[in-house]
Amino acid sequence: MTIRPGPALAVLLLLGLGTWVYLKEFRGAEERQKAEAAKDMPLRFERADLQAIAIQNSSGTLRLERSGDVWSITAPLASPADRDAIEGVLTSLETGRIERRLGEVPEKKTYGLDPPGASLTLETSAGAPQVIGLGDASPIGGSVYALLPGGQEVAVVSSSLSEVAKKDLLGLRDKSLLTFDPWKIKSLTIERGKETVALLKPDEGWKIERPIEAPADGPTITDFLSALERVRAGRFVAEKAADSDRKTYGLDPPAARVTLLQEGWDTSKTVLLGKEEAGTRYAETAGRDPIVTVGSDIWPKVTTSLFDLRRKDLLAVSQYRTTALTAALDGGEALVLAKQQDGAWSASGLAKGAVKADTIDALLRAISELKAVAFDDQPSETLRSSLARQPTLDLTLEQEADTEGGTPRRQHLIAGTPMKDGRMQVRDMAWSPIALVDGGVLAKIKEQIEAVVKETSETAAAPATPETPPADPGTAAGSAPPDGPPD
Repeated sequence: MTIRPGPALAVLLLLGLGTWVYLKEFRGAEERQKAEAAKDMPLRFERADLQAIAIQNSSGTLRLERSGDVWSITAPLASPADRDAIEGVLTSLETGRIERRLGEVPEKKTYGLDPPGASLTLETSAGAPQVIGLGDASPIGGSVYALLPGGQEVAVVSSSLSEVAKKDLLGLRDKSLLTFDPWKIKSLTIERGKETVALLKPDEGWKIERPIEAPADGPTITDFLSALERVRAGRFVAEKAADSDRKTYGLDPPAARVTLLQEGWDTSKTVLLGKEEAGTRYAETAGRDPIVTVGSDIWPKVTTSLFDLRRKDLLAVSQYRTTALTAALDGGEALVLAKQQDGAWSASGLAKGAVKADTIDALLRAISELKAVAFDDQPSETLRSSLARQPTLDLTLEQEADTEGGTPRRQHLIAGTPMKDGRMQVRDMAWSPIALVDGGVLAKIKEQIEAVVKETSETAAAPATPETPPADPGTAAGSAPPDGPPD
């Protein structure tokens, strides 16, 4: 096939024209917009090119340097920088604008610029450092006078740049005692005086390992960890702490020591809390140099009692995910309840038949009222044996597996007869301690078990509804059948 040069040339011309229009009108417009916006920026930079920021003011010179995505303070001392504070500085530098240009002004003292009261220096990978001097506040618009990079032109700029220039070491350094994720902590040890509480978080939830082995209250532990993660230093009282400083501030020995191990950490990390003074408490993170002050509101969290750290809800399975329940009263025949695949419940053993979901919910709600008001952490072997041999209430519950093919969670609870003080003893057979529970809960559980038995017996006793025989299709509705065959 022969290609005619005329049409081919026309196509090439159209393509060339289209490319020219795109570059000039669209891409060119974007570049012009960027150039126009850059004209109003006192400091021109791309965040990705930024390497260092120096702030000079009446407090001295503060230098920030970037390594990857992490900013650190390198002068007047080496310290991690506060991520949120740095983000605020960068945003202010990016959004700062020249509001009015005054040109080259001989008398710079008039504007507080000879010498400037403060200055900002930006070092980038794209060119020479840029320095802007900041002077007096402008009487109009909340802005400030500035000596633009180059040291000749005076302008009125956004006050946000002046706010950056006022930053000091305390405002920009990382003031957290410890950076961690409360949801990823796997172990926690709290030492306070002679008492040590050690906690672990296996897959089934928090548990206490010392001074006793018992289930822990997950929400209370999470609340404590969240409060510790939010603690921030109010003052840095000793940058390079010596042993004498630690004794002075009550950190040797400490009033409390908190040790954490997070998922993914190679080693645990420790926070020390010292003596209280003027509404604050001295603190130190092991392995770091400074001693700081923190708010005293963390202290009640650290001294949470062992009882409050324990789980008081004796039902350890979810009542909404329970799939099987066995209950026996006073050594009698057990009532066995099972949830079918379609969500319906059936009973066997003491009672047989279908059970309404609402009836099962009422029973599980009654069981969920088993809450400890006290604990016997060292029950005698005689007490444990007698409770297991003759329980007034014997409960076994099963919860659906967390994952397909996983092992269902099971719990076995036994309870004795209410005592003279109205409390009854309840033991989770997976743990040694015995809980003391309001004995009135036993009556509620018995009542709901009886309701299940009654419901199944009434269903079994109900007469069957007779089925209506099908009508003879040859007989009209409401008419008598014929006496004999048709003629």
